[in-house]
Amino acid sequence: MKLWQQFLEHEVLPLRNAKIRELHSFYISNKREIAEGIVSLFDILCKQIKLEQERGELSACSSMHLSLMRTRLMQGDPAYLLHLSDQHGKTNSLISGIMYDAGWIFQYMDQWFVECEISRRRYMNKIDHAELQVWLTRELYPFHVYMVHAVRYAMDAITLLDSFQNIRKDIQFEVRVGEYGDSEVTESVYRINEMQRSSITCKGWLESRVPNEYIYEHIAGVNLIQGEYEQLDFNYARFEKAVITGSRMKGARLLGTRFERCRCEHVDYTMTLLYDADFRESDLTGASFDGALGGRDAFVEAHGLFYGMNGVRFQGASLNHASFKYAKIAGDFTGAQLEETDFTGADLTGSRMLARDRLHVNLTPEQQASVEWEAG
Repeated sequence: MKLWQQFLEHEVLPLRNAKIRELHSFYISNKREIAEGIVSLFDILCKQIKLEQERGELSACSSMHLSLMRTRLMQGDPAYLLHLSDQHGKTNSLISGIMYDAGWIFQYMDQWFVECEISRRRYMNKIDHAELQVWLTRELYPFHVYMVHAVRYAMDAITLLDSFQNIRKDIQFEVRVGEYGDSEVTESVYRINEMQRSSITCKGWLESRVPNEYIYEHIAGVNLIQGEYEQLDFNYARFEKAVITGSRMKGARLLGTRFERCRCEHVDYTMTLLYDADFRESDLTGASFDGALGGRDAFVEAHGLFYGMNGVRFQGASLNHASFKYAKIAGDFTGAQLEETDFTGADLTGSRMLARDRLHVNLTPEQQASVEWEAG
């Protein structure tokens, strides 16, 4: 066991992390092209769904899945199956054969396997080959998660497709990415809930602080003004046209959380975790992001996972009189209103701003050098 732990710590995990870094670099450089391929695939599926719904052969669609075919992967075919479930939870067999080639992801995993085997031999075969292979095949997530990232990133374009908008959806609908036939290993990347709580009920539900209750949720059209939401976990939740004015979210986890066209004036976002949060087109006048953490490409060695794929998106948002004192944030501020926005002591490495805002934003020379200034 001591030798096995030494082998993992000094050989297997460093090799994995090196391959994840290579995969991450490839994804960041090519994510737009990757997303285009995914959007095309969803377009094909949605058109087929629409035809079957028109023929009365398919009821309202409750979910779409992009599922890793583990058996095929182990046979050297890194494929995901794009399929759907209707409101009865049944998969429609006639349109469940759309496959996505994920070779761009799993080529790095295959290289990792090969390098681990070479390292194993240096241990004079004291590490069992079969045991190593079993362990490696359980460690797919750091590679598979790039499929989750890619589909989540592509959803902006997918939701704009006429084919996607025209299919009949169940009152609760979502898109998920995971492993085929395993509901435990699947992650929601987009959710629609047409059965929304009233403002009073929703506010009470949130302030009841139920653990893990709000992750991935779709919260739309409600008035949550002056709410107490400190320290809550809203990872990958989607707030749509919600009024959160004057609320307190200090210390909340907002990993990948979206605020779509929301009113967030004077909201307290201090000390929040903001990796990949999205505030586009929202009103954040007077909001406080002091001490918030939302950088780009933060790597957790122990798990082989990157956080901050896209940075924090503020395009088109009103940040007039907002505060980012001592925050560490890689924000896309292009097109945002930045009148008297306070960046005192903020680390803006990886941020983007329009060149025309350069003279209007009060930044130190070091901060200006850390920002990418775009024409416009």
